[in-house]
Amino acid sequence: MILTHVLGNLSDPDFSKGPEKKIDELPLEYTDAQKHILRAVTKQGRDIAIRLSPEAQLAGLRDGDVLMEEDQTLVVIRVLPVPALIARPCSLMEAARFCYEIGNRHAPLYALPEDQPAFAVVYDGSLEILFEKLGIPYEKKELSLDDHCRFKLVSGTHHHHHAHHEEDEV
Repeated sequence: MILTHVLGNLSDPDFSKGPEKKIDELPLEYTDAQKHILRAVTKQGRDIAIRLSPEAQLAGLRDGDVLMEEDQTLVVIRVLPVPALIARPCSLMEAARFCYEIGNRHAPLYALPEDQPAFAVVYDGSLEILFEKLGIPYEKKELSLDDHCRFKLVSGTHHHHHAHHEEDEV
């Protein structure tokens, strides 16, 4: 069976009503949760093929998404946590400089839903050195990264150029 859409999310009231359901988790790396075509196996051994419809591709896959309901069992996406650096800039100037530096490195950047501005990047030793050089408070912890919180280039174009030396490429 090829699944083409998401039924909802466990956080939706629709899935909290009625009799208690069993959960069969489909664990995914955060990079796999961003894919539109995927084949994976749930914890209980169900072979799942996903080919999201264009409408479902816009929404993407999130932690807690219900892919299917079979008898009293829900097949649910579990985005696995990864080591991440969480930055908490103290001022708008710090936040702007931080975002500029992360963007210049083409590292995926995630906004965290917190009261104070907080951003996450997948752990990389060179980024930790950058955080220290910038003097931005940060912590390292395991985190499930939600693609809905990822900053994305709106225009889909790349506006600056990198120097490429033809003699180096021969």
